[in-house]
Amino acid sequence: MTKNPYVIGFDPLNEPYPGDWINSPQLLLPGYFDRYRLQPMYERVFERYYKNDPDSIMFFEPAVWPDIMPYFGGVIRPVGFDSPPGATFGSRNHVLNDHTYCCQLSLTACATGEPSTDLVEECYAWHDKRIGTRRSDADVLGLPLIISEFGACLTDAACT
Repeated sequence: MTKNPYVIGFDPLNEPYPGDWINSPQLLLPGYFDRYRLQPMYERVFERYYKNDPDSIMFFEPAVWPDIMPYFGGVIRPVGFDSPPGATFGSRNHVLNDHTYCCQLSLTACATGEPSTDLVEECYAWHDKRIGTRRSDADVLGLPLIISEFGACLTDAACT
């Protein structure tokens, strides 16, 4: 592990995807992929982190899809983790990590590549719902929450 003062933690997998859900349709059940695929993998990763540096902090992310669905104003399901991977409630070595973008709101929110400024209220409500759900998930695990990627748009003048 690094002793770099500018590194606050390690995120082993960005935006995990449930893989072969055609052959394993149970991966589409809410929280299933988090609990039965990601959690065991994260536990193995955490064991390595902790063995090398017991002060290391692991940021871990739930599956983006199907936990988030861009239908009916955006569907957000709770994470499937039943404990911080490789640890217990309130671990000082874990942080629940997630991302929130207005484009996740619906299939049409970013039809032109960026959300319209006409969607400001809808985007705000989406972020409030998304972050609120993940805040509740973090509370259930006894962990802090960090939103490491966020925004409404990338390139339009309204963004800058």
